Amino acid sequence: MSTENPIVQAAVEAALNKCRCFGYLFYGDNLKDMKCKPVSQFLGITTLLDLFAVLEKCWSKETAYPSCRNEWVPKDPSYGQCAITATLVHDMFGGTIHKIRVNGGGTHYFNKINGQYVDLTREQFDLYNLPVNYEPNEEISREYCGKNKNTYERYKQLQRNIIHFLNNR
Repeated sequence: MSTENPIVQAAVEAALNKCRCFGYLFYGDNLKDMKCKPVSQFLGITTLLDLFAVLEKCWSKETAYPSCRNEWVPKDPSYGQCAITATLVHDMFGGTIHKIRVNGGGTHYFNKINGQYVDLTREQFDLYNLPVNYEPNEEISREYCGKNKNTYERYKQLQRNIIHFLNNR
């Protein structure tokens, strides 16, 4: 857990104290203490847990995939956030980005870091008892995620949300 930024500390405490019916923070949370590449604008985010906790405060209706916006609610903030989150995790922690088809035909994005799948947006499925099978999957390039103009704009908005959160709490 970060000790450099009290805003990040408070977000981590909130994430750790949140009642989660499925018993874990995010899929792959055994890597929660993994250190990231420093991002000067994200002062205090030093681990995967720090990032996850801050994301729970920064995901918004505006950063959700357009077809998810009408159903987006603050109690399920990860809904519709997978592509931009997987991109951000890749940028900060390396690894690879993967995609799968989920129940109903939608596409879901997540990461593989140090040989393990990590999915910071898994809760959007767990809350509704929808199974997620990570294999088989398709590895995709970082460039693929930024190719769609809407995804790129939502990614930039998420970055702005994080910077605003870290500087204005």
